Amino acid sequence: ARALSFNGLANAQMIVALNAGAHVAPCFAGDTVRAWSEVLDKAETGAPGVGAVRLRLVAAKDGAVPFQLRDAAGKYAPDVLLDLDYWVLMPV
Repeated sequence: ARALSFNGLANAQMIVALNAGAHVAPCFAGDTVRAWSEVLDKAETGAPGVGAVRLRLVAAKDGAVPFQLRDAAGKYAPDVLLDLDYWVLMPV
């Protein structure tokens, strides 16, 4: 899912922290998976030229409502497979 989710985030060099995550549903042979990333936060680091970005990665089966993570009741949408909240280091 991470390889599918690069919406201009190809320069994310390293995953440095996992905040939360959920394997919401199984993926079976023949399923087509789509993924997207959402920027949740950013932070400075002590290293010159390096910043940190907090991302949410969502993977869903083909046919899911685009960019819909949860339904009106707050439960995961039925086609969501993975919800991952993590930090990466990037050059600034």
